[in-house]
Amino acid sequence: MSRLRAWSQKIRAMFSREQLDREFTEELAGHLEMHIADNLRDGMPREQARREALMKLGGVQQTKEAHRELRGVVWLETLLQDLRFGVRILGKNPVSLS
Repeated sequence: MSRLRAWSQKIRAMFSREQLDREFTEELAGHLEMHIADNLRDGMPREQARREALMKLGGVQQTKEAHRELRGVVWLETLLQDLRFGVRILGKNPVSLS
């Protein structure tokens, strides 16, 4: 994949973040259920099967964060968040130049 195409996909991912997060959450839940089913077939009780599956995935939130970092341009997303915050604060407390 060319660098230009990779960058365009990352930038596009910034603007459809909610949809991508939702899709990844659904996919991750599917993987979790498959691991739980495997553990249940191995004879584990339901609660232990779930706990083992979560440990195998390495933690759901950590996996989501790692995926977000790989998917997007983290520094650009952070910059945009900071700019939005700055504009919001300036709107609440305008600066007078006189």
